Amino acid sequence: MVDDLRAQLAASQEASLEFSLILPPGWARFGVDVAAEQQLTANMTEVLREHGSPSEMLTVRQLVHASFTELRRRNAVACYLPVEPVDDIVIPASITVAPAPVRSPDRLAEFAQRVEQRATVFARGRGDDGLEMWRWEQRVRGLPGEGGEDGGARTVSYLFEAPKESRRTPAVVSGSLLYAPGEDTSDFAEEVLLLLDAIMGTFTWTAGR
Repeated sequence: MVDDLRAQLAASQEASLEFSLILPPGWARFGVDVAAEQQLTANMTEVLREHGSPSEMLTVRQLVHASFTELRRRNAVACYLPVEPVDDIVIPASITVAPAPVRSPDRLAEFAQRVEQRATVFARGRGDDGLEMWRWEQRVRGLPGEGGEDGGARTVSYLFEAPKESRRTPAVVSGSLLYAPGEDTSDFAEEVLLLLDAIMGTFTWTAGR
């Protein structure tokens, strides 16, 4: 699956550059506009109709809206979600791709300091291609909806530096898991985070058309 970063970064007049991300069966790509938000909300509501309570479906709508509002603010390129239930459960996880919030690729050091201050885990290194690759983890306490104050989200993010000759803004790929109260360190949560890590690990830059 290939996505073009040109639309989100046209203001800097950078050359076209694309990326690929391999998804497992049952996952799909969504845009980040209002129409896509409505489509995803309808999709998730339909899936939960047989397996979720009315309050859970309301919480899903609130979460989807909040998530898309944040994605649009970050000029995200794409959102990837599981759309088919596994063992009658829709995995409450997502993966997003967005340009890193830096004015130019040479401002990565400043961004690294900001990330490290907020992260519970932060590692910075280089890939086999010599480009910078970071990984960090964050936790957010509280979810919208009744009883959501004891839930939260665990997020694992990667930064992938673009090929230097492209002068492209690095990509931030983030995988998030929403968890119910008391489930933040459950076996299920750890398994989902491993899956998100594996998917994000397939990210590669490809030559633009």
